[in-house]
Amino acid sequence: MAKNTNTNSSKFNSTSDPTIHRLGQNVVKRHRNLFVYMIFGFIAALINTLVFMVIHKYMHSPVLISNTIAFVISNLASFVFNQKAVFTNNVDEKHSTWQKLIVFFTYRIISLIPDSLIMLVGLSWLKLNALFVKILDQVLVGIFNYLTTRSVFQAKETTMIERAKKMLKEHQEKHQK
Repeated sequence: MAKNTNTNSSKFNSTSDPTIHRLGQNVVKRHRNLFVYMIFGFIAALINTLVFMVIHKYMHSPVLISNTIAFVISNLASFVFNQKAVFTNNVDEKHSTWQKLIVFFTYRIISLIPDSLIMLVGLSWLKLNALFVKILDQVLVGIFNYLTTRSVFQAKETTMIERAKKMLKEHQEKHQK
């Protein structure tokens, strides 16, 4: 029996629909930093987890010492990733690398508090698996880190009202032509 090659599925092919294609491009463009941050954030979390596991499990270092060493190493890598690969548009040019590094580590030291608490409670009190607790810890702390890291590397964004006014003005100019 011959296959029916004339199907209606071509109506739903996103590459043939310019509106869907344009919407997809807008989503990727608008959230590019988030997507790239997730990739490099995963790499930094992997570094953090591996360093922690090696120091804690194999070198038998206490939880807080292992966690702090892993924190410093992974956050140095994260700073480089964020500055060189993640936040490449709307970049803050007003501040030097040293200023950004200081602000970056200030935020990250704030995140070290819940990071350490999660590790202590998970390992010492609840006696959970170290790898499981570290992965959970990295996901929770990673969300906070993304929100604060944006403010370090990106120029201040305009307010919602200013963006709405700009969009309205552009819309009006477009329809006046």
